[in-house]
Amino acid sequence: MIQKIRLYGDPVLFESCETVESIGDSEKAILQDMWDTMLHNNCVGLSAPQIGVAKRLFVVNAGGVAIRGANPEVLSEGVMSEDTEGSPCIPGIHRPIRRPKKIVCRYLDVSGETVERELKGLAARAFLHEKDHHDGIMFIDHLKPFQRKLIQKDLDKIKQEFERNSQQSP
Repeated sequence: MIQKIRLYGDPVLFESCETVESIGDSEKAILQDMWDTMLHNNCVGLSAPQIGVAKRLFVVNAGGVAIRGANPEVLSEGVMSEDTEGSPCIPGIHRPIRRPKKIVCRYLDVSGETVERELKGLAARAFLHEKDHHDGIMFIDHLKPFQRKLIQKDLDKIKQEFERNSQQSP
């Protein structure tokens, strides 16, 4: 089921998420909702806090790689590269961010198995982006202070929209 994407300003986006001990029916249902929500919003990845769930669950559909998993870890990183990133939590803002072009990662897959694999390009970038969300880090947190200042008014508007929407919700 498609879930509502949380906007910048929502406290769940700034939390450190809970580690997932195992993938049960509840986690599988959340992962399916995340997958549906990711596709509906034309994203290449999504993490659980983006739909209001403070768990280390993530989905990636990028660079020919499809992952539904939990507890993402990075075991090694390659050389850095800069590319544009965005987030449905911060609509309309896209900025170049430096991340490794290649990583070796580990995660718990939807069947409950621990997977170690190499990811490259957009798949590596999406994995790292979603992993950051689990520690309350957004792509804009990687910007230099002067770059952040350039988008601060837009961030304030998004936060105000979140606050308006949260006051209207029961």
